[in-house]
Amino acid sequence: MELAEPLALALALFAVPVAVLARRKPRGYTIPSTGAVASLRPTVRLRAARLLPALRVAAVLMLAVAVAGPRQGDADAVVPGEGVDIALAIDISSSMDARIAPGRSRLDATKEVVREFITSRENDRVGLVVFRQDALALSPPSLDYEALDRMVVNIEKEVIPDGTGIGVALAGALNMLQDSTAASRIVILLTDGQQTADSISPEEAAELAISLKIRVYTIGVVTRSEPGLNEGIAEELLTAVSDRTGAVYFEADSPEALQDVYDEIASLEQSRVGRASFDSFTEWAPWFSMAAAALLALELALRGTFLRRTPA
Repeated sequence: MELAEPLALALALFAVPVAVLARRKPRGYTIPSTGAVASLRPTVRLRAARLLPALRVAAVLMLAVAVAGPRQGDADAVVPGEGVDIALAIDISSSMDARIAPGRSRLDATKEVVREFITSRENDRVGLVVFRQDALALSPPSLDYEALDRMVVNIEKEVIPDGTGIGVALAGALNMLQDSTAASRIVILLTDGQQTADSISPEEAAELAISLKIRVYTIGVVTRSEPGLNEGIAEELLTAVSDRTGAVYFEADSPEALQDVYDEIASLEQSRVGRASFDSFTEWAPWFSMAAAALLALELALRGTFLRRTPA
C-alpha cells in the first residue's frame, strides 16, 4: 500500500489539537462543598465519558489518512521498469597493483566496489570485460548477478599480456551492447593509465559508441598520497571520450570515492528509465472516510444519550 499525497498526513498535527479543544465543555454548577462526593468512586458512565475525546481524535486521524490517498497497486496492472544494459570494462594491468589505501591496491578496491555495484542491480543486465594490452570478455550482459560476482572475485591478470588497451577494451564492451534493445545502454570503463596498445585507438572506439548511441562513462583511478603514480593517467583522453558520447568522466582517489562514482552513475542512468510502477490502483480513501464518519457519529450519539453529563 502507498499514499498518493503523503504530506497530507501533516494535517493531523494541526487537526488533532483543534478537535480536542473544540469539544463542548459540560455546564458547571456551584455547590457549597464537594466533601460529600469526594470519596465516591467514579461510575462506569463517568469513566466511559472520559474516553469520548479519543473517538474524535481517531476520526480526525482517519480523515487525515483519507486525504493522503491510501491506495494499493493492482497486481495485474504493473508497468515494468525498463532496465539498463551495462558493460563494465576493468583495467587489470600491473599498475593497478599500486595502493589506493593502506593495505589495498587499486584493483582490490575496484573489485570490491564492482561487486557491490553488480549485486545492487535489480533489472539491469551487466556484462564484464577485463583488459590489459588486449581485452577479454568474461560475460555478456546478464541478470545472473551471483555468477558475475564470482567472475569478479576470480579475475586473473596473468591470462593477458601486460599493457593498457583502452581502445580495444571499449570496442569489446561496445560489441556486447550493439544488439541490445534496452532503454539505456552504457559502458563504464575504469583505468589508471594511458593507451599503450597498438590496436584500436580510444578515439576510433568513441566514434563507434557515438554511432551506436551508447554512452561511455570513464573512471580514472589515482593515488593522491603518491603523486608519482598518477603521471600516466589519461585524463584528457578519458574526458573527451565521455564528453563525445554524452556521459561523464570521474576521478577516484579512494575506495569511498570509487563507490560514490559507481553510485552516481547508477543514479544518472536510473533517472532516464525509471522503475516498475502501477497504472491501476484500489483506492482505500473512501473506507477511511466512512470509518471517520462512523466514529464521529458514535461520539455524538453517546455524548447525547448514554454518556450525557448534564441536562439539556
